[in-house]
Amino acid sequence: MKRREVLKTGLSLAALGYLHPLRSLAAVSANDKIQVGCIGVGGMGRGNMRNFLSHDDCEVIAVCDVDQGNLNTARDEVKEKSGKTPDLYGDFRELLARSDIDAVMIGTGDYWHCPIAALACQSGKHVYVEKPLGHNIHEARLAVDAAKANGCITQMGTQVHQTENYHRAVDFVKTGKLGAISKVRFWIANNNAPGGLGNPPDSDPPEGLDYDFWLGAAPQRPYNEKRSHFNWRYFWDYGGGWLGDMGCHILDPVFWALDIDMPNKVTALGGRYVTEDLAEVPDTQEAIWEFPALEGQKEPFQLVWSLSSGNSKGIEGQGRGFMFCGTEGTLLVDYGFYKHFNKGGELVEEFKPDDDSLGQAGVNHKREFLDGIRTNTRTSCDIEYGHKLTTVLHTGNIATRVGKTLHWDGEEEQFANDDDANKLVTREYREGWSPQELGLKVGDAATQSDKAFTEGHSYKERYPIRLRGEG
Repeated sequence: MKRREVLKTGLSLAALGYLHPLRSLAAVSANDKIQVGCIGVGGMGRGNMRNFLSHDDCEVIAVCDVDQGNLNTARDEVKEKSGKTPDLYGDFRELLARSDIDAVMIGTGDYWHCPIAALACQSGKHVYVEKPLGHNIHEARLAVDAAKANGCITQMGTQVHQTENYHRAVDFVKTGKLGAISKVRFWIANNNAPGGLGNPPDSDPPEGLDYDFWLGAAPQRPYNEKRSHFNWRYFWDYGGGWLGDMGCHILDPVFWALDIDMPNKVTALGGRYVTEDLAEVPDTQEAIWEFPALEGQKEPFQLVWSLSSGNSKGIEGQGRGFMFCGTEGTLLVDYGFYKHFNKGGELVEEFKPDDDSLGQAGVNHKREFLDGIRTNTRTSCDIEYGHKLTTVLHTGNIATRVGKTLHWDGEEEQFANDDDANKLVTREYREGWSPQELGLKVGDAATQSDKAFTEGHSYKERYPIRLRGEG
């Protein structure tokens, strides 16, 4: 049963075993482990690596990073946990060339997600990639096409998807008790004004960092400590700000519950209004998407994003969350709770899970991915689904940057008659660093190369992967 069909039947993914996926769907023997290579082992990447290490049916046998400090720390953690020292790489292509690696975890910055994911699929590897899916819409499409062409199991790192709270909230919306839904709000509110990131001077890259490889496709710029590592997400060269960073986590249950696809129209305004630092992405932003009518409704509905990095109150007293606004009631949701308000705005129900499903979400998300590999099963947050989520976020940022109301063609993945906006659907590549220059084959070349790239991949021979629609 396809994911869209599951949603339309009213079944939750919890009913299919995703709520408590620590129980493996296939028997695992001690000598039949999934071999994992981890690419990008800084903060979030190393956390993902630990999640994989917690599962007895897989081994982390290789790690890759352009920062020697991250690489050494990851090596030591793997050795302490497993008793085995992983092989170390500074160039992910050397790791992908190995035929004994079944799957990779990609925990790099956003701007490296899709080139690595596409090349990993081309080399016959299954892919777990952090959210958002990529730096731009074009690269994400390349990754999705490579995954489908090579029959790879994928999962995007929307870990909160695995929580009981999200599952229950989605099930509640699907009951129809909220009536006709005309609007969904989602937001982030914090306050780091006026200093923000600060304004440190440019400097030489630190010892042990391959800065040229770290930049990859991004323009050549002087090194600055506040453009690197975690803070790269505040610069358009590498990330998409708060909307790009957190939007997938917050929007996931909205797409899941309402079974929506692509918007028709988007308008947005924003900028750095209250923060005096060197960052580029908005600290204040409002975006509105108009989607086609929901099933059973006649008129379009709105999705509304609000960002405030100069005030932490947020909406309904919550610094982060989303809210379904219906004719018969409202559902307010965050990671660890939901609140149901009736038509008059009175609180009638509140849910908070008793267990630690939020704390275990990352581990459970990896479990679903590993079980997907063993059983040839599409995961609930594969990169095709991730591409849809991430595309909406990109369109909001693009509308902000061009300052226009834009009409989006979801089939062509282009804006109608707007050259300025369409330039931001892709990016300009530094010489030598485009996906094709890195080795990605597209179009006819990709089709012709599929067999050659997947032959000899040990795990794929034992567990041949079915493409969608093949049973």
